[in-house]
Amino acid sequence: MLFRASISLVFLLLFVWAQAQPPSSEKIDQSRLHFNSGVKAGIDEDFERAVEDFKKAIELNPLYAEAYLYKGLACIELEDYREAIRDFTITIELDPAFSDQAHYFRGLAWYYKEEYVKAIDDFSITIRMNPDHVVFYQRGKANLALGEYTRSLQDFNISLRLEDDFYDGYLYRGINLYYLEDFEEAKEDLEIAKEYLVDNPLAFYYSGLVRTALLNSYVAIEDLDRAIEMDPSFAPAYEARAQARSNTGNRQAAAEDLKLAEKAEKQKPAREHETPTGEPESTRQPESRPRKSTDLDFAELFGASAQDQEEPAKEDASTSANQPEQLVASGEEPKAGRAEPATTRQVEDFVDLESGVYNRDMSRVNPAGFGVQVASYSNTQNLSNLVDAYQEKYHELVFVNISQVNGRRIYRLIMGQFNERTAAENFRDTLRNQSFPDSFLVVFENL
Repeated sequence: MLFRASISLVFLLLFVWAQAQPPSSEKIDQSRLHFNSGVKAGIDEDFERAVEDFKKAIELNPLYAEAYLYKGLACIELEDYREAIRDFTITIELDPAFSDQAHYFRGLAWYYKEEYVKAIDDFSITIRMNPDHVVFYQRGKANLALGEYTRSLQDFNISLRLEDDFYDGYLYRGINLYYLEDFEEAKEDLEIAKEYLVDNPLAFYYSGLVRTALLNSYVAIEDLDRAIEMDPSFAPAYEARAQARSNTGNRQAAAEDLKLAEKAEKQKPAREHETPTGEPESTRQPESRPRKSTDLDFAELFGASAQDQEEPAKEDASTSANQPEQLVASGEEPKAGRAEPATTRQVEDFVDLESGVYNRDMSRVNPAGFGVQVASYSNTQNLSNLVDAYQEKYHELVFVNISQVNGRRIYRLIMGQFNERTAAENFRDTLRNQSFPDSFLVVFENL
């Protein structure tokens, strides 16, 4: 028995060893062909075939991180969120180069599964690596779903600071402000959303709710008419219009709307996932609406990867994704409360500056004492706008230290200027409790 057990163990070890060996160049080439076929299937929106092609690519090359990443994307489109999460997790484990993308897409998969806390965790990790406006927006939606209205408003604010013509951001910030009962400010954002998102019933539905709250029921009815016209199955819109009509004294029409709401509720398809307690029911997209392009644009994602299929697959993804490389970064809290979107600065603002320390206005300065470093980047994407947002939120000076490290240009984000070490440590501890867990003290004279 011991001999047989030993033989079995040897075979098991040989099997594990074989699996761990890098694939041959022939298998790598075959794997790439299947990957390219999967990309083409994704462009054609044949996601089931895409999944099969990516599976074949992975069978030939189990270390093919990009194939796992794109298989996960296709699985999201097929609403196989559990498998997508598994694929993105493997991607993260296999290749750090895809980590920011994989965390972001895994966050979306958690969001679609309505596991919002896990989604927020992944979005927060993504922000530390790549503080893009869409990631703040997605994290804001997850916080909104949890009823964390102050946190979600902060995320929508900074999303719009980073991209001031991001109209989905205005829509969801308007929704957020509605739940905070800041109706006048909500009205402004929703007017922008209605102007640019003319086919989105949520913009008109929430505008109707806001107008009703502001006792402007006739305009509210017009907005709700538009929402219902776009989606006749949108039961909450009938209920809202019933309230607005009741306010105008038209009780008969209000009663008819309540009947229509009940009918729409009964006839709509059963939901695979029920709305969890605390999530505003009406922030969910109506059943007939597709996902927003700000969630995932598969044609663009797959098309970008297919631009140069003759090149190694990994190079395709890193180029098409245009993701900034981050060395050390933590923290992402934007300014609390409503803020008008600032004009987005060009990302080249800091590029041509010499080594040294610069303030918010990009003037070279020589601060003394202590500061708290919260992030370090190898490029300047969104850096100017982050400086604005963090300085306004924390009411402390924010500096950018530019230096050369091993031949590479590094941009360090440093917050605060303190003469006393104790004061700097207290500020650092505050930041560590507010999503900057890796922040640390720096001495300006040593930079």
